Amino acid sequence: MKIPSTFLHDLVLGLTKSEKRYIKVQAGGRNKDYLGLLEALLAQKTYDEAKLIKDNEGANFLKYLAVNKRYLYALLLRLLAQYGQKTVEDQVRTTLDAARVLMKKGLFPAALKELKKGQKLATQYELFELQISLCGLQKKLSNKQKRVMLREDDLQQLFELETNALKQLANINEYWYLAQRVARFQMKFQKSQNEEQQQHLVELSQSAPFVNPELATNFRSKLYFYQANATFQFMNGEVKKAYEINSQFLDLLEANPHFLSLYTENYLATLNNMLIDSLIIKEYDVLEQGIHRLEMTLKRPEFKSMKNMESRVFRQRYLLLINWSLSQKDYGKVLAWIPEIEAGLQKFGDKIEKHHRITFYYLLAYLLFLNKRSDEAVRWNNLILNDAKEDVVKEIYYFARVLNLLIHFELGNEDLLGSLLLSTPKYLKSRRPIYTTEKALFRLLGKLLNTPGRKERRELLSGFNAELSNLSQQVSERRVFNYLDLSLWEPH
Repeated sequence: MKIPSTFLHDLVLGLTKSEKRYIKVQAGGRNKDYLGLLEALLAQKTYDEAKLIKDNEGANFLKYLAVNKRYLYALLLRLLAQYGQKTVEDQVRTTLDAARVLMKKGLFPAALKELKKGQKLATQYELFELQISLCGLQKKLSNKQKRVMLREDDLQQLFELETNALKQLANINEYWYLAQRVARFQMKFQKSQNEEQQQHLVELSQSAPFVNPELATNFRSKLYFYQANATFQFMNGEVKKAYEINSQFLDLLEANPHFLSLYTENYLATLNNMLIDSLIIKEYDVLEQGIHRLEMTLKRPEFKSMKNMESRVFRQRYLLLINWSLSQKDYGKVLAWIPEIEAGLQKFGDKIEKHHRITFYYLLAYLLFLNKRSDEAVRWNNLILNDAKEDVVKEIYYFARVLNLLIHFELGNEDLLGSLLLSTPKYLKSRRPIYTTEKALFRLLGKLLNTPGRKERRELLSGFNAELSNLSQQVSERRVFNYLDLSLWEPH
């Protein structure tokens, strides 16, 4: 099967320095064609096969490019699977592999010892899928040892172990399905918006697994239980309840550190949700403690094997701090963080996903504008405007166009502003309906361009502010004020 070129390039670009070093060591010191291909791919930020061929004319790997691409892709997947700290699951699988080898050699007692070692780990960490594999291999082992029949208590223990594992997997499946249905609803509608959607949520919330945590009979099921309930409460606007459930989720993981190493991703996602909840309900002491808790994950051994951990903490921390300053209307506080944020964005590059980088650009442009630093705001806003793809967080691209008008008004770029007042409404109209607030702003800016007198300008602004006061109360206009609170604008 042909491996799509972007798959290979994406995999190569995601390699860490230590992973690259490991791959080169494992490949050996000889000059291999696929290593030349690896270096060539690392040199490209965006995959361009024609340019790859042109820039590496005469290279051996080009003679059989398709073959080398397939080989390199398979090699990287194999080596990356071997690389780094072994997970608990890997340790159990190692005992399974060892038992199979020993069984082939006829060393049955040694094989049984490996299986029991694996079962001990699988039981401790509730790895039910692997428990079933271990039970299956132990049954094969007992069949091979026809001369040594299993004792009755061993036979019963094996039967009960596999029966329980199957039962627990069914329980996990039930709670996974519940959590996925709630999450799917959130992705589609964000919040319940009409009676039909509300009824759908009510039906989900009245099911026995949703209501009764005692029915979640293992750790993984409990995680899904908390996830479903927290998401449900958040969608219903019960942010404080969502915060309390997320807090219980984290306490459960903290109280079971051996499970925390298995569910680090769940921990970080839930911690971020809890911090957002605490920001919304204005529990600022909890927010401050939570940000410290987030920073401390960099020092915890459970998180050391997580990829891009430093960039993730940087991103979550500063987005929370910025939104905290916005909620407290302390717009000047962010100015001190901008050099650190800019340095972090440069340091981590593509390790910070594009939608988060675009969010940073907009927030910094907006806050610089509010701090009357439009000459700096324009640079950050242009990072959004100059991206023609508009393939993530599209609303930010749209409101960046509106912010662009205000920035150039403050900079006194009247000729450019006149042109933008023609192009911006056309741009927006081709993508979404124009908000009434935006139309009012466009009218105001057009009139201000043609009104030199101070008294007349003050009258125009007074009328605009009165109109804004009414518009800000309308639910249909709320998105505008969430992204760009025009009541905070103080024209020069």
